Amino acid sequence: MTNKLRIHQQNLRKSSTATQDLLSNLEHSNTDLILIQEPNTNSNNKIMGFPSSSSMYQANSEIIPKTGIFVNNTSLFTKKIEDFSNSWITTIQIHLQQSPLIVSTVYIEPNSISSIHENLVRNLFKTYENVPLIVSGDFNARHTMWHNRITNKHGEVIYEIMNDFDLYLHNDQRPTCLTINGSSIIDLTLTNHKATPFIRNWNSKSNRQSIFDHALIEFEYISRDEIPQRIFNTTRRFNEGKADWGKFRDSINIEELNLAVRNIEHTQNKNKIEHNITKFTKIIQKAASQSMPIIKRSIYHKRSPWWDNELRCMQIVVQNKRYLFTKEKNLIAKQYLYEEYKHFRNKYIRTIRKKKFQQWKVFLEEINTNNTWGNTHKLIKNKLNPKTHTLPIIEDFPPNEHPKIIENIVNNMFPTHTNSPNIEHSTTQESPEQEYNISKEYIENLISKTSKKAPGSDNVTYTMLKAIREIISEPLAKIFSKCLNIGFFPQQWKKASLIIFPKPNKSDYHLHQNYRPISLLPSIGKLLEKILQIEIQNYLIENNKINPNQHGFTPKKSTITALFAIKNKILSDKQHKMTSLITIDFTGAFDNADWNIILNNMHQLQIPQHLIQMMHSYFHHRTITMKYNKIEYSKVMTKGCPQGSPLSPLLWNILINKLLDSFTITNASIYAYADDITVICSSTDLDGLQSIIIESLDFINNFSHQNNLKINFSKTKILNFHKKSFHQPIIIESNTIEIVNKLKILGVIFENHHLKSKINFTSHINSTVNKAIITKNILISYCKNTFGIDNRKRKNLFKGLIRPMLTYGSEIWFDQINKSQKKKLESIQHQFLRNSAMAFKTVSKSCINCLTKIETLDTYISIKTMKFLHNNNIQRIDTPNLNLFFKELKKSKLSEIFSQTNQNFQSFFINNYVPKFVHTNYFTTQFFTAHGPFAEYFCRMKISNNPFCSCDNLSIQNPSHLLLNCSHYESIKENLSLNHITNLHSFVQTKENFKKFKKLCQHIHDHLRSIEASNNVHPQPPNC
Repeated sequence: MTNKLRIHQQNLRKSSTATQDLLSNLEHSNTDLILIQEPNTNSNNKIMGFPSSSSMYQANSEIIPKTGIFVNNTSLFTKKIEDFSNSWITTIQIHLQQSPLIVSTVYIEPNSISSIHENLVRNLFKTYENVPLIVSGDFNARHTMWHNRITNKHGEVIYEIMNDFDLYLHNDQRPTCLTINGSSIIDLTLTNHKATPFIRNWNSKSNRQSIFDHALIEFEYISRDEIPQRIFNTTRRFNEGKADWGKFRDSINIEELNLAVRNIEHTQNKNKIEHNITKFTKIIQKAASQSMPIIKRSIYHKRSPWWDNELRCMQIVVQNKRYLFTKEKNLIAKQYLYEEYKHFRNKYIRTIRKKKFQQWKVFLEEINTNNTWGNTHKLIKNKLNPKTHTLPIIEDFPPNEHPKIIENIVNNMFPTHTNSPNIEHSTTQESPEQEYNISKEYIENLISKTSKKAPGSDNVTYTMLKAIREIISEPLAKIFSKCLNIGFFPQQWKKASLIIFPKPNKSDYHLHQNYRPISLLPSIGKLLEKILQIEIQNYLIENNKINPNQHGFTPKKSTITALFAIKNKILSDKQHKMTSLITIDFTGAFDNADWNIILNNMHQLQIPQHLIQMMHSYFHHRTITMKYNKIEYSKVMTKGCPQGSPLSPLLWNILINKLLDSFTITNASIYAYADDITVICSSTDLDGLQSIIIESLDFINNFSHQNNLKINFSKTKILNFHKKSFHQPIIIESNTIEIVNKLKILGVIFENHHLKSKINFTSHINSTVNKAIITKNILISYCKNTFGIDNRKRKNLFKGLIRPMLTYGSEIWFDQINKSQKKKLESIQHQFLRNSAMAFKTVSKSCINCLTKIETLDTYISIKTMKFLHNNNIQRIDTPNLNLFFKELKKSKLSEIFSQTNQNFQSFFINNYVPKFVHTNYFTTQFFTAHGPFAEYFCRMKISNNPFCSCDNLSIQNPSHLLLNCSHYESIKENLSLNHITNLHSFVQTKENFKKFKKLCQHIHDHLRSIEASNNVHPQPPNC
């Protein structure tokens, strides 16, 4: 920790190069704050050029920001003060030990100061007169008081404010703005009497430190006490990306490992078992510490990888050139030096842009890996679902209040159950004899199926366990067998580390209910939980104990089976009755699950006693711990299924199963997906329907009371599939249930349709299309025709990210939507696939589908629906090989599409399909489709009226002529050994030929473009 804040101020003159120059100057300075005026925004409402890993504070409006504060030190506790932040002023608060520090940056345009500016600045100094306040910025204020030659209106206003509030001006005689027309002091640093004593080392670097007009101003704030800092708390301790996995495996002390296991096998003493499990864990931890570095996180911005020694040298040259012209007194010589400076500066700017783009291209394309889910995918996901690492519920308050806040968070999210069962007493009961002898292969298989989840407090990850699964599988099998045989769940595996995430789209993040709690549990313990979950679930499934209307976390069930059942019930009832749908929301469902009731339900379900006994041990003395900085708060849990535990969904299903079994209200049906409860009610008359709805809600509400759950009535909704209104509102316990026009159920939006045989999914389709358009715009910004991931990765990205988004729930809604909506979805797919093929906008859907080898959305959804109906025994397909059946169906559909492609395309692929090895790119796509810089294409698009090639002015210039007959390209064809080819098909007949064909296409394309540029005849053709 430190008591020093390093603060810099810079006017960037809206330049991206100035931004990069500023960051390069600060590379080794560990600056905490940068106060910015005239930032680079690219004419939008966001400041550009600064690393996204740090915080940028700016105005929350549609107006282009003229100021911003960049917090380079990610460990500081900062927040924006909205009342004193707009386009021309940004103000933040920094938490200190004793009082906050207020920092504000200002930009007032020349000759524009008004009472609005003056009143807000005065109000700022008045509001914070009793706390340290720093105001620094470009006021465009000149006054002889601070050594300007003249005084302007801005200077007069600022001078009056300084006198009225007894402010201190830290500027000296050095100019802060240097142009060819002269110098001035217009960038000022003002402090009130509370901040002035703590300002040190104010400096204006106006000589060699910048290549632009405004000087870099720097100063320090020295606090009386150490400045509170945020510590990044994580259970990931080791940098597995830099691990030596061979050394990790070799570092496992097998002798000690086996000794610990033998000690566990030959004892009934639970303390000894705990002790030896701790030894087992420490062996893995020690091996990790010897083979992989500890994760280190810098709190400051690091230099971008494209910044190299060439740029550093150019920067120094430009700075020196600027220094020479600013110091020159002779006007003629000064003008000459200025022009020389401009020449070198522009060259420097061009080089920055070039290197930046090259690095960006390398970062996106990742040509050395075939992994589709690399940087481009991560960027898209982050844009769609931005992650926030801030916790306003804690960080917006002084550090001395943090311990109490954290205690309140834990106690509110995990309240103590006053009527909690005596779990400790239960664990003393002897379980029936049950011998488990888990195999090594079973554990190996279990470990191999794990994902990259965050570890628990022991820092042991699934990745580590996978790396040594051959070594630890047998020992773990023996440990788990012992635990199951004596009904003991080790204490150290019941210690959860709590992390909280802000829920999206909430208005007040100072409320604990607007955060989602996640319990991070030890990875080894979660393997034992998984075994327990499999054992209990297998028993329930084999003995038909789980209600068939529970679709959540149940084998062969999913959100789609739940939606299918709901849809069919609505359509069935809607034909002859008035129908309504209710969605029930429980407040903190998983976190309030009553252990005693779960155990009682397990008894009633006749789950074997040894498994119930194991669950007694599982519940006994579970703890939850929240760490924040150096603060730690723990409590013993008395209820709840920890979100993050493999057992939690099953335990909830056991709890709610009784509701599903006991719900027998006439003309009402209940469906569940975990804690998402849907009830469908129907009646021949309105009063009867209302009566059934109230009866259903009363029944579920009574169940909630009996099971220590609470319905969230504000989120419980009713959707009517009829046009009539109820005579009275539906009220349960003084809560009026809202009746809505549309309702999202498990990700699909339902609405009433005027036809009795239909459900309206228009809102769902519109929502899906809008989300797809947003995704497409993001994708296109990263995947251009001439750079970005290759065709294969783009197709995989479409299949794995985009198409699931477009078709989620299509088994439910596709037969309910109209042709126009289907056409809209096909159009969206075509836009994505066209980007995958890097094709012009004018290329047909048939060519794109064939070139990408991806069927139409209609075909894909039809196959998807057929699979669903077959797998759920609703409509079986009579075939011995289902995969082959669908493969042939897709092939036949693509063959139909192929017949619709143009003659040029068919000339390349005479067998009516595109070979597997053909992965097109920007250049080959133009030749395959005949949509490129060809004279025939320009003529067809009415861009020109001359379709002939310049080689003889007689031949039509199209792909066939250019590739086979044009004399301009004989030499390149000879160099590529393609001069023997006489038909287009031969270019794609073999993989080797296709590689050469790619080079030929690029050569011809570049030559045609160079001719076009030199003639300046044709405008740019339609592009993606």
